[in-house]
Amino acid sequence: MAVGIKKRCTIISNLLNNAIEACEKIQDDKRIIEFEIAGYNSQIFISVCNSYDMESIINQKQKFITTKEDKLNHGIGLENVRRTVKKYDGDMRIFQENERFIVTINI
Repeated sequence: MAVGIKKRCTIISNLLNNAIEACEKIQDDKRIIEFEIAGYNSQIFISVCNSYDMESIINQKQKFITTKEDKLNHGIGLENVRRTVKKYDGDMRIFQENERFIVTINI
């Protein structure tokens, strides 16, 4: 099943917004955001890598917890992305490496 343009835009905007917000919390000279997108046949590869100021907090269900003050209305973005990727039989990986937070998606 092909992923519609609206869903693709939602995934990309969510990932980039998260990266921008993470970088806003660190010194200017340490801010890095790397964004890649590529397509081949019907597959799309998306990668967002950004610097951040602290180790991510993961709860017992392996979900990242928001660092925003309004926790009731935030913290569901990555989970929404994960559900969308799963719905279209894609693969989403989240990891931390060398002080970078990295999300890769094949869908």
